[in-house]
Order: sequence, then structure tokens, then C-alpha cells
Amino acid sequence: MSDIRRIDNPFVVKVSREFNTTRERVFDAWLDGDNIGKWLFASSDGVVKEVSCDPRVGGGFVVADQRGDELARHVATYHEIDRPQRLVFSYYFDAGEEKVTSNVYIDFSETEKGCILSLTHEMDDIYAEYEESAIQGWNMILAGLAKTIA
Repeated sequence: MSDIRRIDNPFVVKVSREFNTTRERVFDAWLDGDNIGKWLFASSDGVVKEVSCDPRVGGGFVVADQRGDELARHVATYHEIDRPQRLVFSYYFDAGEEKVTSNVYIDFSETEKGCILSLTHEMDDIYAEYEESAIQGWNMILAGLAKTIA
């Protein structure tokens, strides 16, 4: 596991979703460079302009989505890849301004019908006012993931 940036006084958002497929399949989708641009940080009104994925600890991903005049680049570094139980990465939103890194912890647990993905997003508390939009955003991302692996 590589070192992850610790955040003092973090603001935390948690979401989860049940999938009717194996946790291996859901886990692997997070490391699939051919498909992550279809659902990860892609907006319904945007156009994906750049996708790359280096699925190893110390590697990472970039997903860039053109949203009107703004190019929304999400740049991540993988810190833990424990297939199919856990994935940990840090990322920042690169829109030409100050880059504030946040941490994402994803746990995958088996169920009788498939698996449950539990996601914890730890961010600097300056983002506390965006709690509802963060929850909506992650739920949208997980819905996109569900459609992609269906």
C-alpha cells in the first residue's frame, strides 16, 4: 500500500449500492481503462475527452469530461488494490485552480444475490457545504457503473 495523504478534520460522505453480480466484476470495473470513461466522473451533458488507467498501486487514472467551456479532469492515484475486497485512491479535480486532494475508500462485500459496494469519500472540510451534491454525484456514478456492467 502506498502512502495516502491524511486529512485533518475530514468531511466524510458515505454511499452504498447493491449489485446483482459478483464483487469481482464490480471491483474490476474500477480498474478497466477501456470502460471507466463511460461512467466514472462522466456527466450526462459532457463529452469525455481523455481517459487513462494504470491499475497498480502507485498508478492511477485520469478521466477528463468537457462540460461546456470547462474541462473537468479527475486525476487519481491508487493506494490500495486488494481484489476483490478493497480499493483506495486519492484524487483531485483539476480545473486550473488549486488542487485539493481527497481520499476514496471502497469496500466490496458479498451477498446472496451479488455484492454491496460501500464507498467512503474523505475530503477537506472546506467542502462540507457540498454534502448533498457529493452524495448525488456518487449515486449517479454508481448508477452509471450498474448500467455499464449490466
